[in-house]
Amino acid sequence: MASSLDIYYINKCFNLFSHQIPVRLTESPSSVRSGGKPSDRRRLQGAWWCGNTTSLVLVSNNDLYFRNSPAEQIDHRITFNGEPDILYNGVPDWLYQEEILGGDRSCAWCSDDGSHLMYTQFNDTLVRTFAYPWLGVNSPQSNKRPSTFPTTTTVRYPTPGTPNPTVRLLLANLTDLDQPHIELKPPPIFDNQEYYLTSAGWVNRENTKISAVWINRSQNVSVISYCVAPDWICRETHSERAAENGWIDIQSHPVFSEDGGSFLVMAQVQEGSHETRPGQKHMYVVKDPATDEPLRTQPECITCDLNHYLKHSAHLYTNCTYFSAFIPPLLFNDGVTRYVLECDGPGLPVAGVHNSYDHRLVRQLFSSRAELGERLAELALPKQRTFEVPLAHGNRAQVQLLLPPSWREELRDAAYPVLVHIDGRPGSESVSERYNIDWGTYMSSRFDIVYVKLDVGGSIGRGSKAINRRVGSTSQLQHYLTAIRYLLDKHKFFDRTRIAVWGRGYGGYITIRALSSQHTLFKCGIAISPIAEWLYYNSAFTERILGLPSDNYKLYVEADAFQRTKHIENMALYLVHGLADISVPYVHSAALTTSLTDQGVLFRYQSYADQGHDLTGVLEHLYKSMEEFLSQCLNLDRNE
Repeated sequence: MASSLDIYYINKCFNLFSHQIPVRLTESPSSVRSGGKPSDRRRLQGAWWCGNTTSLVLVSNNDLYFRNSPAEQIDHRITFNGEPDILYNGVPDWLYQEEILGGDRSCAWCSDDGSHLMYTQFNDTLVRTFAYPWLGVNSPQSNKRPSTFPTTTTVRYPTPGTPNPTVRLLLANLTDLDQPHIELKPPPIFDNQEYYLTSAGWVNRENTKISAVWINRSQNVSVISYCVAPDWICRETHSERAAENGWIDIQSHPVFSEDGGSFLVMAQVQEGSHETRPGQKHMYVVKDPATDEPLRTQPECITCDLNHYLKHSAHLYTNCTYFSAFIPPLLFNDGVTRYVLECDGPGLPVAGVHNSYDHRLVRQLFSSRAELGERLAELALPKQRTFEVPLAHGNRAQVQLLLPPSWREELRDAAYPVLVHIDGRPGSESVSERYNIDWGTYMSSRFDIVYVKLDVGGSIGRGSKAINRRVGSTSQLQHYLTAIRYLLDKHKFFDRTRIAVWGRGYGGYITIRALSSQHTLFKCGIAISPIAEWLYYNSAFTERILGLPSDNYKLYVEADAFQRTKHIENMALYLVHGLADISVPYVHSAALTTSLTDQGVLFRYQSYADQGHDLTGVLEHLYKSMEEFLSQCLNLDRNE
C-alpha cells in the first residue's frame, strides 16, 4: 500500500507542475535495454502500476520501461525512439497536455493481467517552436548576480493552420518485448483528415477489447470506437456531431460496465423547462447500440432525480445539482466496475464510490459539511443571486451576482461599485452551481462591491446550442455589453460611474475589447495574460472556436484585440503578463503594448519574469496590485 500511495502521489505532483517537469523517485530505478546492463539513473516523467499486478511502467526521456516488480533493479525497455521535445511515448506533448488530455490523464494503459500495454506516441517533428527568456530569478541562487546572460527556452507550439503533432495508438506485448507493436488506427471516418485522440482504455479482462475516442481537427465530430482482437481494427460504435458552427467539448473517457455492453458518459443539461437553471451538470448512462439487444437508445440521467437511481444514497447528495464523475486510473486498470461521484455544489462538497451496474453507494469518500458548515455560517459572506437576462435574437445570458454583506433589498438609494469578471475562455463557465469561495468573494466582502459573473454564448454552462464559432466576433462582445446594460437598468443600486472589468486569457481579451469600444460602460479594466492576436494562439483551442484561418480569415482579422485600442482611455488599462507564459505567450502583450504605444494611449503594465500563465509564484503581489489599482479607479473604501 505504501508503494501504491507513493507512485500515485508522484503522478499527481507531475501533473500539477505540468509541462513535463520530471520528478525523481526516492530510489530512482536504473534504465536498461532489455537484456542489457544498467545505465545511469534517470529522472522519471511518470510511474504507474501495471494493471492488477505488482509490475511497474515507467517513462524516462520520452521512452517507456517495464519493471517486473518494485524490488528488481533491472528495467526492460519497451520503446527506443523517444526524443526530447520531438517524440513522446506514454506521456503527452505540450498541446495534448494543455488542450486535449488535461493534467490528470496518463497516456499508457496496462491490461488487467499486466500482459499488454497500450500507449500513445506523439510526434512533434513538424510543429513550430517559440522561445521565451528564462532569468532564473526564483532559483536558490537568484540573490546572486548572474554570471551569464539569461537563457532562452523553446516550446513546440502549433498555431492555427500550421502542422499539428501527429498521434498513434500502439499496443505492446509485455510477455514478449521482441514482438512488433500493433498500431490501432481510427475508424474510416477519419481517413484523409487530421484528428486528435482524446482518450483510450481497456474494456474487458480478457484483453480482447479496447475503446478509443477520436475527434477531428475541426472538433465537430467525435467518435467512440471499439478495437477488437485479433485484428485490432477500430470500428465506430457511437458518434456525436456538433450543431452548425459549433464544436464538441472533450469529455472524460466513458466508464464501461463489467460486460462491456454499456458505458457511462458525462453530458451537459441542454433542453427542457426544468433544465434552465444555469450551470447544472449531471451524469447519464448510455446503452451501447453495438450490442445485439440494446435495451434502450436514449441516455438516462443518473443524478437528475436523486430518488430514482440514487435513492439509497440520496441523503448524501442533498442540495446538489453540479456533479462530477470519474474513475481513478488505478481502479480502472484493476478492472473494478466502480466510479466516484462528487457533488461540487451548491452545497459543500461531498463524494462517494458507487457500483457502475446498480449505482449503489459503496462508501462515502469525504464530506466537508459537518466540519465547515458551522464555521462558514459565522462569516459575513456575500449573498449569491443567479438568474438569466435576455439578449438579442432570443439568446439569454446567465448572470451570477455576489452582493456585499451590507446590501439589503430596502436600501433602494444605495450605490455600490461594480466589478465584472469575464471567465477565461469559451467552453468554460463562470456561472454554475459549483460551491466556490475566491477573490471575488473577498472583494465583495472587503470593499462592498457587487461582483458580477457572466456566461454568454460560448460558455459550457449554456449548453451546446449556445457554443458556436462566433465567440471571437463583435457580436459576442455585444452580448456582454447588453447583459451589463440590462443589469444597470434593472438594479438601481449599481453605481453607473464606478464599473470595472477584469479577466485572464480570453477574459483579458474581452476586457480589452470592452475598454476599446466606443461609449464604454467601464471606467477601467485589468487584462491578465490577454489573447491579443489569434494567429499567435495554439491551434487546438483557436480552431475550435474560429475554425481554420484558410476558411475564416476575415473572422480572425475581426477578432484580434488591436482593432480599436485608440479608444481606450488613458490609465484605464492595467496589463499583466508572465514572461514564461506558455499558454498565452508574452508576445501577445508585447504586440498589444506596441499598438497602444502607437496610438498614444497611456496604460499600466506589469510583467513577471519566470512566471507562467497562472502566475502562481507572485499571486500575493498580483492581487495586492489589482486591489490597489481598483481602489484608485473605483474610489473603494475598505471594510475593516
